[in-house]
Amino acid sequence: MLNIVLIEDDKDLNELISLKLSQEKYKIYSFFDIFDLENFLDNNEIDLIIMDRNLPSGDSVELIKKLRTNGYDEAVIFLSAKTLQKDILDGFEEGCDDYICKPFNFNELLFRIKAITKRNTKKEILIFENFVLNIDERILKFKDEKIPNLTTLDIELLKCFFTYKNQLLSRQFLSEQVWKNDTTGDKTINTAILRLKQKIPALKEKIISIRSVGYKLC
Repeated sequence: MLNIVLIEDDKDLNELISLKLSQEKYKIYSFFDIFDLENFLDNNEIDLIIMDRNLPSGDSVELIKKLRTNGYDEAVIFLSAKTLQKDILDGFEEGCDDYICKPFNFNELLFRIKAITKRNTKKEILIFENFVLNIDERILKFKDEKIPNLTTLDIELLKCFFTYKNQLLSRQFLSEQVWKNDTTGDKTINTAILRLKQKIPALKEKIISIRSVGYKLC
């Protein structure tokens, strides 16, 4: 679920945007001013900030500059009644990631939210020697060649091994990380790893078994 902070002093517009975005299954934190925003951001995981560029309670521009200086990298969309090209360009110069002129159609806001969050989504990539594992796309490549026929279990095992490469992983640890429980039998784990090795010959000698303990990728 996407977590969005909305800062808009117009009560009706604030409530309307909050309602419609909630209907789209976004988690909305609604504010009418910028007071205590920094403290809120320090204590909550936020993906996007939507804010009026000209809030009467404070300088939105200076706030964004301060947030950027302090290391906040959340995407920011400015909402503004200032529609001149200079105003829009100034908004981008001031640190926003997108600028929407008032009045606007809600569908425009929705599409821009989807576009900006898609751009800002970081792919989770793990690398081991000549292997590249794309977690999001569930693809493993060896020397730029895609390894076929990998199951979800295979990907989860690879993710665990690549994340903790060169470390001894107990069977209990593998059970917790991959099967999400602590009761998976040794035979089940051994069989899954054997099948993984059979599918990926280049990994066969890299995943070693430590008798009565577990496995290690090295």
